[in-house]
Amino acid sequence: MSIELPIHTKIYPQNSSGGVLLCGINHGYTENDKNLDESGINREDPYKSFFSDKEVNDYPFRNNIVKWFSLWGFKLGDTIEDIGDFEKSIIQTNWLQTCSNNMNGTNTHQACVQDSDSFLETCELLKPKILILFSKELLWAFNSHELNVKVASIFGKKINGTNWIQKDIVANGKKCTRFKVGFQQYERLNVISLPHATSARGLSDDYIASFKPEISNIISDWWCQHQKANKSFQQDK
Repeated sequence: MSIELPIHTKIYPQNSSGGVLLCGINHGYTENDKNLDESGINREDPYKSFFSDKEVNDYPFRNNIVKWFSLWGFKLGDTIEDIGDFEKSIIQTNWLQTCSNNMNGTNTHQACVQDSDSFLETCELLKPKILILFSKELLWAFNSHELNVKVASIFGKKINGTNWIQKDIVANGKKCTRFKVGFQQYERLNVISLPHATSARGLSDDYIASFKPEISNIISDWWCQHQKANKSFQQDK
């Protein structure tokens, strides 16, 4: 299956429909990226692999998310020899196709509403069953009245309102910084809104791990249904 979409992972039969879509805000832009651009070096890498492939995707955002999956009870293989259908069912994208070191000075919610075409096209073609958004502003945009009709045409009606949860967690004798984690259900989609995996200051692994009951239930239910719907995944092409 060949799809020209703004995704960072290889398309497998396992994630071409009904998979888990991970969505960040935009493409990062490090000081090293800047130096390479100023030197005239092409940073584009046409090679795509599965999300947790450490050889291809070894950078902080990816590494933290892989660690979070492990905290929720889902250890992701990071080499081609130790992955299975679960790893191949994950897709990664960004909502905005811009590059920046941070979003300071930008109204992220407004920017995402105004520039939603590529993201919603990705959703429409891949029809994920779980969408994990790494910023509460992304869920605000996803739920906005401006995008409501388009989102409903892809995923059906909202089943409930957004459930925002904050927890009081103590680790090593200290209170963890509290962040909002959001849960939203549509007829054909479960949405999880998490703090950004690299820019959320003070976010601890203990706080992320405290959401294992809620998140592992969603992922486990999806995985059970995904396996039943795809009893014999096609051979990779």
